[in-house]
Amino acid sequence: MKTITQRIYMVILTILILIPVVLYAVIGKYLDSSTADKENRVMTEMPTLANTQISEFPTLFDAYMNDNLPYKNYLVTINSMADYYLFNTSSSDDVIVGDKGWLFYVGHENNDEDPLADYEGTNLYSIDELEIIAENMINARDFLASQGKEFVITIIPNKSRVYSEYMPDMCGDVSQECRLNQVYQYLSENTDLTIVSPYNDIVSYKEAHPEIQLYFKYDTHWNNFGAYVAAQSISRVWGFEMPDLDTVEQVYVDSDTYDLARMINLGDYLKEDAPIATAYSGHMARVEIQSDGMSFTGTVDQGTADARKLYIIGDSFSALLFPYLACHFNSSKSDMYYNYNYSSLESYDPDVVVFECVERYLNNMLHFSIENGVVY
Repeated sequence: MKTITQRIYMVILTILILIPVVLYAVIGKYLDSSTADKENRVMTEMPTLANTQISEFPTLFDAYMNDNLPYKNYLVTINSMADYYLFNTSSSDDVIVGDKGWLFYVGHENNDEDPLADYEGTNLYSIDELEIIAENMINARDFLASQGKEFVITIIPNKSRVYSEYMPDMCGDVSQECRLNQVYQYLSENTDLTIVSPYNDIVSYKEAHPEIQLYFKYDTHWNNFGAYVAAQSISRVWGFEMPDLDTVEQVYVDSDTYDLARMINLGDYLKEDAPIATAYSGHMARVEIQSDGMSFTGTVDQGTADARKLYIIGDSFSALLFPYLACHFNSSKSDMYYNYNYSSLESYDPDVVVFECVERYLNNMLHFSIENGVVY
């Protein structure tokens, strides 16, 4: 009797093992197995002993299996859904889940950023570092001024600073003694640089219009409305007045996937419509994205805008900011800082140069020059 029971268990176990194998052989081609595509990289190919050293084969084979394991995407998604919906936690060390499902970036993907330290105010600059930032910015301003060009600096608040009420309780209250305020105050009080911090305007608008969201819930960036409010602040430097956001036409378009949602493997599930502010100017710019995806050009067809040429050196926040600044100038161009080189600026020969930097990238100002860009 015991032997029969053992055989029955063995048969059941064998069937349970074979079912997913057979099932995958039949339907595998219809399943989503684009693990590497979701992570924006090339999938690992199956290694062969013919072209692989024996010592490297186990590691390469393990990488291949990680990319091509049957049902992996579905299992990862189920795990991520359980973390997010049931336990209000994140499957990524770089993302935390806040109140009402808001996602916040706390990772260290670029250079030496530390968004959580920015939030808590535990990474304040020394006087020596503030002096270096000031010197770098003054050198950039003076170099451009020698060519008859204007230089404007703008620093953008992190999402967690603007929407601190949704941050997890474990993070505590947002600190006002922070790098963002340090840099703005130091440059304002100790130099004659033109620097704009739209933080107060963004917070004021948010408090006056709580129904209007200025940063994406599932992305680390601001949305078009947040960029519009910031553009209002920056545009005043040149004497341009933009109508209040609530007086212009507001439209919403279908969303793409958002970066923080992708990082916790829920890019296909956590979505929100993307807002756009239109009809904000009598001379809207036609914006074109260059093939590299890191450069933009803007043209005002009517030719009724300022005749000067605008050039922006910025991070990813400048992508949504660009159209709202470009509308004021007949011709505009923007380069991401990691794609910037002086030859691009020189060949474009702008009249106005804007250096945009989000709070978590303020260390870029420690390593920036017009001639070399940001060099760590």
